[in-house]
Amino acid sequence: MIPPIQPLPGTPAPGATGGTTATGNVGGGFGQRVASALDHLQGVQNSASGLEAQAAAGQGSISNAMIAASEASLDTQVTVALANKAIAAFTDVMNLQV
Repeated sequence: MIPPIQPLPGTPAPGATGGTTATGNVGGGFGQRVASALDHLQGVQNSASGLEAQAAAGQGSISNAMIAASEASLDTQVTVALANKAIAAFTDVMNLQV
């Protein structure tokens, strides 16, 4: 079974109101959230690499390594797609006639 997608760290909990995040802290800026998401992506990729190394050495499960590699690949694809959308939106804003 595939686990549900977790919200980005620092995003409001579903149904929450106000400026506090799911952890109870006041939310940071956009840059902080992007950095946090990239840190999470790096962690997922490092975890997948570790599981792959264990499986190659015969110490881990191949299925767990494949699942982690697929998750890392999907997270990377989503991150690249979001970055491309953000760049396109920025370019559109910069090309607006004043």
